[in-house]
Amino acid sequence: MGLLVGETVHQNMTRWHSVNILLGEKSKYALLLVLLISVLGSMLWTAPVQAEDELNCVLCHKFRGLSRIDESGNFRLFYINENLFMKGPHKRVNCMDCHRDIEKIPHDPAKKVNCTAECHLVEPSGKKKFSHKPVEKILEKSVHGRFDEDGKPKEYQEDYPTCKSCHEQPLYRPLSFFKGVSSGVSRRGLGRCKTCHQTGDFAEDFYNHVTSRLQKTRESKEIVEVCAKCHEDPAFQKRHGLDNVVASYKDTYHYKAIRFGSDRTADCVDCHIVYGESVHSVESMDSPTSATYKANIAQTCRNAECHHEAGEGIASYRVHVDYNNKEKNPMEYYMLKFFTGLMAVVLYFFIVVIFLELLRRLFPNFSFSSAERAEHRQSKSVTKGGE
Repeated sequence: MGLLVGETVHQNMTRWHSVNILLGEKSKYALLLVLLISVLGSMLWTAPVQAEDELNCVLCHKFRGLSRIDESGNFRLFYINENLFMKGPHKRVNCMDCHRDIEKIPHDPAKKVNCTAECHLVEPSGKKKFSHKPVEKILEKSVHGRFDEDGKPKEYQEDYPTCKSCHEQPLYRPLSFFKGVSSGVSRRGLGRCKTCHQTGDFAEDFYNHVTSRLQKTRESKEIVEVCAKCHEDPAFQKRHGLDNVVASYKDTYHYKAIRFGSDRTADCVDCHIVYGESVHSVESMDSPTSATYKANIAQTCRNAECHHEAGEGIASYRVHVDYNNKEKNPMEYYMLKFFTGLMAVVLYFFIVVIFLELLRRLFPNFSFSSAERAEHRQSKSVTKGGE
């Protein structure tokens, strides 16, 4: 700062000397006053500071190696990529709006964040402070809720998902994957918003928020992987009496198309959520309002984005069939055993035929019959005698 002021003073004094030669003594004091004002201004003026990280948390959390081993022996990484953070949905939320237990710097280990707490942001339609509380209410009514219909805690509470079970790092995720980071944003449409909304980045932030919610923010393959974290665990299946629905789904055409990069085929969310409802409202297949309830399957498959011209017969297609479960699927179980055995018999039959054909080519005169062997030796001796 001192070097900057010194340079400013030197430059202004040089200008003053040049001007003093051209002008008379009368103008000297007026120019001296201007010189003092410019020096004081250069000392007091500083460049505006961006207020994106008002608490300056990134000062420490920008280091990639910021981590520790907690009391349970788990590795904890505290690195924050500022560039990705500023592209995520929480860019307008200060750190302490979520981490409310932090009161000093350096701070003590942060407590678990309550995602249903009210933010300082105002939800435009209701003019109330924003909160994820409505999402929690939908989740609690779903099959993933921690309480039963009587309000009693379900067994194996640790198995039921929380927000972070599915939303691992939402602040590190671009708004959508279809067209990159700015997916769904029409610059021409955004220009219309800016006609009125000219303050800060209001138009960009809220236009991005709305348009990104109108399309999927996860690839279909990633959705399957998120569900598989729990549903592919054998211990989890045994505790809740569930089949390996992930394995049976991966046997279908739907997953095979997803595996090769298609996003136009059905994933877990497309089938287990009533068309047009929240993705958090997964219901049991025994619930009459569920998308997978027997009477609703045809309608689920016939939504506008899938088999919209299909008939009622599409409901007879069973996706999650465990061919190894004899009790639940006896016909499929024995059919699989039959065709497996049939394939083995046919395969081994042709292997034996090929092996015998190979022996005949290697030993054309070989025979298991003693009479044929004697006849062959006799014919061979006659041939030699004739020569």
